[in-house]
Amino acid sequence: MGHLIPGEPPIYVGIYVNDIIYFSQSDAIERSFESKLSTLGNVDFMGQVSHFLGIEFTWQYLSDGHLAVSVTQQSFIDTFLTSLNIAVEGISMYTTPYKSGSSIDSIPFQDMTSVDRDQLRLKYQSIVRSLNWLAHTTHPDLSTVVSLLAQHQSYLHLVI
Repeated sequence: MGHLIPGEPPIYVGIYVNDIIYFSQSDAIERSFESKLSTLGNVDFMGQVSHFLGIEFTWQYLSDGHLAVSVTQQSFIDTFLTSLNIAVEGISMYTTPYKSGSSIDSIPFQDMTSVDRDQLRLKYQSIVRSLNWLAHTTHPDLSTVVSLLAQHQSYLHLVI
């Protein structure tokens, strides 16, 4: 966040490598930002953002003049579930709070070879990383469960 013009609304900027998103309550501030950014090199302004780092933005202009923005990662979630061979049909997309005492609190011992255990641990860590990404970007409701899952990443005896 920063102020390009004193006394005017701020501009909010998100940067990842060579991708930039920005927003201000003032169109004049956004145009000023674009003008100044253009002096640094060739810049392709692509209009209103629809996707950024796997996050989908949906814009709705309300009749009272306000703007509503929804952010989701549905395509990431769909790809993630498909990679785990989980059918998306019939899954509730509503938030469900974690219930203490559920089986996530412990991982029972299972006898397996060290190679199989290592492969399972890597798969488990990959799943936790993906869930952590969701929890930190658009699904903070997953934070408690992801934290509990992360506690078990280093255990040698994993069962999913």
